[in-house]
Amino acid sequence: MKKYLYTITFVLSIVSCEKVIELPLNEADQKIVIEAPLSNLDSNYILISKTGSVYENSIFDKVSGAIVTVTDKNNTVYTFQESIIGSGKYVDTTFRVEENNIYKLKVIAEGQTFTSECITQTLTPLNYIFPITVETPLSTPENPDSVKLMFFSFTDNASETNYYRFKVYKNGKYTKELYLGDDKLINGEVFEQPFYGDTFDSGDSVLVQMLNIDKANYAYFYSLANTQSDSPFSATPANPVTNINGGALGYFGSYLIDEKFVVVP
Repeated sequence: MKKYLYTITFVLSIVSCEKVIELPLNEADQKIVIEAPLSNLDSNYILISKTGSVYENSIFDKVSGAIVTVTDKNNTVYTFQESIIGSGKYVDTTFRVEENNIYKLKVIAEGQTFTSECITQTLTPLNYIFPITVETPLSTPENPDSVKLMFFSFTDNASETNYYRFKVYKNGKYTKELYLGDDKLINGEVFEQPFYGDTFDSGDSVLVQMLNIDKANYAYFYSLANTQSDSPFSATPANPVTNINGGALGYFGSYLIDEKFVVVP
């Protein structure tokens, strides 16, 4: 189900599922898919797979044996090795994204070379998160009805053009809502708003991650949201835009992440 755009001085879009909708592909049209969500946190990995044919029900085959490197602005090269042969998951336990850096991805897989580049700025952190109780439109004095939402706040960096993504985890599980925003209307300001796509109960543990992303990743996830629209007037579903050169699908991101945790009283 698509949850439509919410705007309160801050462009915040929400979509409930992150599965990429693929156009039918024949055998000759199979493409490499690269998912590289790197960050300043632990457990950085890169997934490499291949789109299935129209007869394979969109099952993605893992791509093994690729050569995967990430190079920073100081020409330090990080080599991501396949964690388990055949898994298509490549890791480097030493890699961490840093502020004000440039990262270049290079993947050589099945005789093809794919490249991408991401630039980081400074980390914009969350100020705080806390639960709030709000009445629903169905609430009356005789029959009160309310829901618990998670409120968040951050202060935008006025000296940069910023793009953000937020991830919400409830009781250790990612809620799958896709929250995106930019600072066109809030540059340099303190911003506060609930996450309208998620509700909570007393006792729920909640982790909120704020991802500082670049314009290309914002465009990728925004186009992903558009491919999943439930509107009867939407364009025909297609692959989201990609920031990877060489003909692959997917994205390369170098994210600066801040996170906060609360338990709902």
